[in-house]
Parts: sequence; structure tokens; C-alpha cells
Amino acid sequence: MNTWLTSIHIKPEHVDEFMAVTTPFAGESLRESGLVSFALLQQVHDSARFSMFDVYHDDAAYEEHLKSAHYLAWMNSISSLLAEPLSSLPYTPIFPPPEDWERHLET
Repeated sequence: MNTWLTSIHIKPEHVDEFMAVTTPFAGESLRESGLVSFALLQQVHDSARFSMFDVYHDDAAYEEHLKSAHYLAWMNSISSLLAEPLSSLPYTPIFPPPEDWERHLET
């Protein structure tokens, strides 16, 4: 299992534009066969800060995501909207354990 948490800081004047290009990107990401879970979160007290949570079956699925046309187009679309570079960190799922994430997909 491959889990990532990405911090995204958008220039405040571009939040609406970011949302407009990110919604279709999120929909395309959800169609990826290697994706287990995906969430985009907006900070309550600073609407220009977002977190993206992605869970993939394995490293290969994550690598395929990074090469996908929708990911590359999204990165190109948001690059001028960013207040600072994206910060992505890998995480190990503790709870629920990885086998429970996979079991959820089978039901």
C-alpha cells in the first residue's frame, strides 16, 4: 500500500480557479484502477490551504498516477496558482491496517 499526504498552498486570489481545475482532476483520479482512496480537504481557517490524501494499491499504481495525462495537465494548470511548492510525504497506514483497506474494495 502506498499512502501520500500532500500540502497545497494556493495564492488566495486563485482559490476558485484552483477548485475549478482540481474537481475534474479528482474525478479522473477516482477512475484509476490502482487508487484505493482519495480526498481533497480545505483548511477551515485558511481557505487557501488544502491537503490531498491519496492511497494506492502499490508503488506501481502511484507511479502510473504521476504519469497520467490528467495528473500532468492538473500540475500544469495549478503551477502558477501555488503560493509555495507542493509538499508530499509518504505515510504508512496504521489503522485501519492495509488489509482492511483492500477488503473494503472487495465488497
